[in-house]
Amino acid sequence: ALPFTLTLLSLGVTKLSADGTGGLEAPDEGPKGIAKTSDASQAGNDMESFLKQMNEDSRGSSPAKSNRPRWGMYVLGGAGTIVAGVVIGVLPFITVAFRRHPLPYVPATPKQIEMVLKHCPRAKNPKAADAPRLVDLGSGDGRVTIAGARKGIRSKGYEINSVLVLYSWYSAWRQGVAGLASFHRKNLWKASLSEFDYIVLFGAKDATRFMEDLEDKVLAEETKTNAKLIACRFPLSTFEPIYAEVDPLGDKGLESVWVYDIDTEKTKRGIVVEESSVNE
Repeated sequence: ALPFTLTLLSLGVTKLSADGTGGLEAPDEGPKGIAKTSDASQAGNDMESFLKQMNEDSRGSSPAKSNRPRWGMYVLGGAGTIVAGVVIGVLPFITVAFRRHPLPYVPATPKQIEMVLKHCPRAKNPKAADAPRLVDLGSGDGRVTIAGARKGIRSKGYEINSVLVLYSWYSAWRQGVAGLASFHRKNLWKASLSEFDYIVLFGAKDATRFMEDLEDKVLAEETKTNAKLIACRFPLSTFEPIYAEVDPLGDKGLESVWVYDIDTEKTKRGIVVEESSVNE
């Protein structure tokens, strides 16, 4: 039996080495190259299917991964916008400290506004050419200017803080006096005072240099005949008031007002006062 088995194995090895098929029947290739082309095509189809499946798998799992960085960018962008807005809004208030006269923004009280406007008579027709006009130097949030307009006086506010100027315009519009009240981002030292009958100023404690400089400005400029300068909270340095209402609490109360006649102060200093009724 063993010689017979070895003989069969020998025949099988001989057959395998002869046709290269391991004793199995080779496929009929038909025309030359057809079998090889079919195999290559099948391999290409298999690779295409594999790549397609990988693509579908990647699409199915990508949203969760891609959403994280996308939402992160949105959050980061939103936070950056908020921070930039805060900086832009706060910066005008901070830069005041670096000015020559660093007067802080302190809103006027209703009592102070009432005391100031008591000395500002209005005309029957506030839009008439000869109607009195008021200016608030350092108008802040615009409440004095708006109150003047509500009384029937054409009023302007000069303010260096652009945020407060925008807010003042909005407040005037809401209160329906945008036709009589206007606001301008302007340095009061460069602003003309020639068109106003009432020049309103809210002073600050220990601001002697500021008050002196303001007096020099008023004396040097052309002003309307009988124009009045109305100071609230603190008086001017050298001008003598024609009216004074001082808070019994003094500096702690701040419910005080002083009224100055500009023509009188100019005459005392030998400045020629000419008849003027400038209205722009």
